[in-house]
Amino acid sequence: MPHVPGVWAIALMVAATSLSGCEQSPPSSVPRASTSETKTAAAVKARGDELSQRGEYEAALAAYEEALRQEPNDVALRYALATTLASLNRRAEATEAFRWVATNGLPNSDLVDRAETWLRAEGALGVTATITTPTEPAADKTSGRLETDSRLRGHITWSKVDPSRPAPRVHLRLEGTDSSTKGLVYNAVGTLNGDYEFASVQPGGYRLTAQSPLNTARLWEMNVTVYDGGPTVLDLSETTSLSPTTSFGAPR
Repeated sequence: MPHVPGVWAIALMVAATSLSGCEQSPPSSVPRASTSETKTAAAVKARGDELSQRGEYEAALAAYEEALRQEPNDVALRYALATTLASLNRRAEATEAFRWVATNGLPNSDLVDRAETWLRAEGALGVTATITTPTEPAADKTSGRLETDSRLRGHITWSKVDPSRPAPRVHLRLEGTDSSTKGLVYNAVGTLNGDYEFASVQPGGYRLTAQSPLNTARLWEMNVTVYDGGPTVLDLSETTSLSPTTSFGAPR
């Protein structure tokens, strides 16, 4: 028994050393946890993008909201949230999100332009006119013509669309390219597998562009001539699209 205290002393020293090692472990793991959190927002957004492409908008919305809790000032994330809300026909929330992008995004950037296009089409941008007039008086170019005679219209055909969901919208834009139309800009809204129309268009040459607010890819960009005295018909489809493989939630 006289040697027992020495044994206990050794045991206590070993235990103290072990506890000291345990206490030092957590601090070394803190940087790793921080790095993991940094990567989470991007990973969650990627998952949301994948879900959105499959047409699983409710799940995509939840992913974007989770990512925004970590990166509340990310413009691309907020834009993805806005387009998803629009797909779910939650118009008031989508309008608020698009306005945030238009206000906080880089001026004249692609995302800001797309957000403003959506807001303008919804009448939520505070701009009611659909035609931007040139610097010289428009009457000088349109005298002697009936405004309703000339227009551009057509049908939009797209196969990769989920028929169980509302048809995705398409924002179309005409910009004048020749001497008789330069400075003129017209906007119209159509739907995939639906019709579109630009009414009262000044005859002449234009550049037509079209895209959906649900996708960053531009769907069409082409030159078109609007003829006087009646409708000019231009149908749009995947065959003439810049992004024919784009899917809008078609069932797999």
